[in-house]
Amino acid sequence: MVTAALWTPGPAAAVPVKMPAAGPADSLDPLQAAVDEQVRHLDLRPLEEILAGLDDDVRERLPARSVRDVIVDPQGGLRLHPAELLRELTRFLLAEVLLQSRLLGQLIVLAVLCALLHNAAGSFSPAATEFGFLVAYMVIIFVALQSFSAAAEVGRGVLADMSAFMLALLPLLSTMLAAVGAVSSAALFHPLLLTVVTLVASLIEQVVFPLLFFAAVLGVVGRVAAGFPVSRIADLLRQAATTALGLFLTLFLGVMVIRGAIAPVADGIALRTTKFLAGSFIPVIGGMMADAMEVVLGGSLLIKNAVGAFGMATLLVLLAFPLMKIFALVIIYRVATAVVQPISDPRLVDALGAMAQTLTLLMAAVAAAALMFFVVITVVVGIGNWAALVR
Repeated sequence: MVTAALWTPGPAAAVPVKMPAAGPADSLDPLQAAVDEQVRHLDLRPLEEILAGLDDDVRERLPARSVRDVIVDPQGGLRLHPAELLRELTRFLLAEVLLQSRLLGQLIVLAVLCALLHNAAGSFSPAATEFGFLVAYMVIIFVALQSFSAAAEVGRGVLADMSAFMLALLPLLSTMLAAVGAVSSAALFHPLLLTVVTLVASLIEQVVFPLLFFAAVLGVVGRVAAGFPVSRIADLLRQAATTALGLFLTLFLGVMVIRGAIAPVADGIALRTTKFLAGSFIPVIGGMMADAMEVVLGGSLLIKNAVGAFGMATLLVLLAFPLMKIFALVIIYRVATAVVQPISDPRLVDALGAMAQTLTLLMAAVAAAALMFFVVITVVVGIGNWAALVR
């Protein structure tokens, strides 16, 4: 048996892999033997611990029970059917809308109360009517900001779960990237991707979320006093949050494209050179070593692609179901705005519309973070495949 070392940029520097020799058992399926041997030495505990710590409703919907099942059996281990997932999401969204129907009822009742106070303006003094309207409006403000805080907490939880999952997945992907021969790419991308994942989550949570919160506050509170409008400031804050998201996404894609343009080609050329030297200049066993190297690299490629597919499917589940909770609130506020518009004060209608718009941007911010994480996995998997293609 010939032993090679798979380089990893993480704490564990080397993973010993035994190349399959020409024996009667291994000759039947040398590629599967190489895969089994590498899987046996992979440290999957950090990733398994992250998955075990997820909420029960999310963990039950994960596409696989363990990463090892997906690696060993990619087709049977990954249970992700688009039609079934869409049905699950639809049922989950309807359940959330029904759960939030109490909020819709509160908003409609308060809007009707404001309308009654407005219609009774002739029976009371204008000051008393305005005071009653302000009391009802303050209750609406409290309910709206409470629901926005709950939605923001859901968004922070999604960001935390996705970031923790990516930080546990990336060392494994980088290890397998080096195992397929893309050593330069792994050395280049491992620290870069860890930094990107941490930075994206921090910027969205520390910059975009506060901007959206202040936009929600100004969008609702600013319509209380007709003589002190601040709706333009709320619009400016929402625009700033949208611009920040676009800037983060543009810089991220630019860095990923520029840094990943050359390294895969260099890795592929280095692999071809190594195989040529091993097959041409090592007497007797050179050809056998080159063939064994090809088998091990092929097994590593299968493992890397299986881990990448598992990562993308898991990210989709981590994002989709919590995002439906925020989307349910958006639906509630949109419906409330449409229902109360014919009967209520325009200030209340504008406030509910502004809250729905801000919640939509909150949902878009979380989805943008997930999109960047999807791109990270796609780039790592694609770089390994490109290096193997050049090989």
